Amino acid sequence: MGRAIMIIGAGALAVGVIIYALIECAQSQRYDVRALPKWAWVLVILLLPVIGAVLWLLFGRPRADDAAREAQRGRGPDDDPQFLRNLEERRKQQEQARRLQEWENELKRTGRAPGARPVVDEPLDPTDPRYGGTEGTPPDPQDPTPGAPEK
Repeated sequence: MGRAIMIIGAGALAVGVIIYALIECAQSQRYDVRALPKWAWVLVILLLPVIGAVLWLLFGRPRADDAAREAQRGRGPDDDPQFLRNLEERRKQQEQARRLQEWENELKRTGRAPGARPVVDEPLDPTDPRYGGTEGTPPDPQDPTPGAPEK
């Protein structure tokens, strides 16, 4: 009885290895198969059932390092250093363009470059008390104290 179980177990193992080798051979890419063409490996596995399957597993199937090399080809853009450099450069250019636009707007609005200090003698607006008597008229440059009463 024990001998029959061992024979059945060995037969099931052989059939499993053959089916596994056939499925793996059929699913492998045409140019990844080693030693023989893909169709020849299928014939070897079918004509020499156990020996052909073992030969396929040892000499025919694609290497694991080939699969790892293949996966690297399909990496995403966030893993590509050149893409990341271009992205950072584009961000810097956009920031510089935004800053330049702000400076232009400030220059149009105030007439001065951003960050420039106003001239001390120059009033900031027409309602400044340094203008003198009439609101909106600039002070006389000859008068040392604008807005002071005349003698």
